[in-house]
Amino acid sequence: MKRWDIILIAITLLAAAGIYFFYMGNAKEGGTAVITVDGDVFDTLPLDEHTKLRVETPWGYNVVTVTDGSVSVTDADCRDSICVNHKKITKTGETIVCLPHKMVVEIEGGDESETDLVVG
Repeated sequence: MKRWDIILIAITLLAAAGIYFFYMGNAKEGGTAVITVDGDVFDTLPLDEHTKLRVETPWGYNVVTVTDGSVSVTDADCRDSICVNHKKITKTGETIVCLPHKMVVEIEGGDESETDLVVG
């Protein structure tokens, strides 16, 4: 590799790391977990309560668990179990997806005291 190749790679990696930390630093703690199955809302769970919910779908089941303000899928009968191996989610916009069961868990809400629009 030439010297300029190494410099270009280093700049690209630094830019990617900067963008990642900028977006992760601005993400807000969520207030609810919205569970959808095949595009329809199945249930909404508050993150401040400990909850375990079994989500039955025509394609199988998932167990969604809320503990300590985070959400995870703790059990599923899908073949690959990617949703079970996913990390816990806590911030607005984060998702856990189970494609075989067409289930999505997404964090919404959070600090509602922010001003969205000021009309003067």
